[in-house]
Amino acid sequence: METIASSDHFMSASKSFFADVAALLFRKEGVRLANVSAPQSVACYQTKGLKKKYWLRLVLIPLANGRLLGRLSWLDIRGVDHVCCYVNERFDCVTRESNDVWVKQAKSAEKVCLQSFDNLNE
Repeated sequence: METIASSDHFMSASKSFFADVAALLFRKEGVRLANVSAPQSVACYQTKGLKKKYWLRLVLIPLANGRLLGRLSWLDIRGVDHVCCYVNERFDCVTRESNDVWVKQAKSAEKVCLQSFDNLNE
C-alpha cells in the first residue's frame, strides 16, 4: 500500500465505489442505497425498500508510517457491525498475511459487500 497523507483520496474514491455497489444492489435485489450522515464513518449509505435497515459504512483505520486502511461493513438495526472486507486507497480488497503485509485479493470489494449483504438479508 502506498503512503498517503490524508483521507482525501479515500473520500473521493468512495463515491464511485458506493455508486457501483448501489447499482449492483438495485439490479440484484431491488434495494436502493441512500447517502446518510454518520459521525464515525467517512461514508455511510442506508438501504431503502426493505423491512430491515442496514447501513454500508466506510471507516478509515490509521496504520504505521502514515498509511490508511478502509474497513467496509454492514451495520444492522441492533448495532452489530458485519465486516465485509478491508480495502486499500484504490478500493482493492486486501487481507493481512501472517507477516503483517496487506495483500490484494482476487475478489472485488463490491462483490464481497454484496455477498455479505445477501448473508445478512436471508
